[in-house]
Amino acid sequence: RHSDEGSTGTRTIALSSDNARYATGSDAGVVNIYDAESTLGKKHPSPIKSVLNLTTPIDEVSFNHDGQLLAMISRRKKDSMKLVNCNTLNVVPNWPTSGTPLRYTQCAAFSPNSGMLAIGNDSGKCLLYRILHYEAA
Repeated sequence: RHSDEGSTGTRTIALSSDNARYATGSDAGVVNIYDAESTLGKKHPSPIKSVLNLTTPIDEVSFNHDGQLLAMISRRKKDSMKLVNCNTLNVVPNWPTSGTPLRYTQCAAFSPNSGMLAIGNDSGKCLLYRILHYEAA
């Protein structure tokens, strides 16, 4: 248990499948990514990355199967979803685009091998996207 740096209130948390990293989403739209091993025993650890790309409360964060991608969503603003490349700790710059029909994202999930990303929205639709980096769906 520790404080979440810069957070006014942590709303969601996710752990990578290899237990190496975890991410927290806050009321202020900040997603902090932590190295799990370096936070052990610390009351005020610093995140390895703070992602400030969304401006409304974070409702969900989730890692893909190998911890290379992190999805973060906010339900309160249209098209509020971002992907983070956890190797470079950068937000994926070319997706989603202004033409991606996300609407108000409600949830997101990666397929078991991360070749697909399913996104549910407020219209009751499930959008399915292929992630070409992964061979198997």
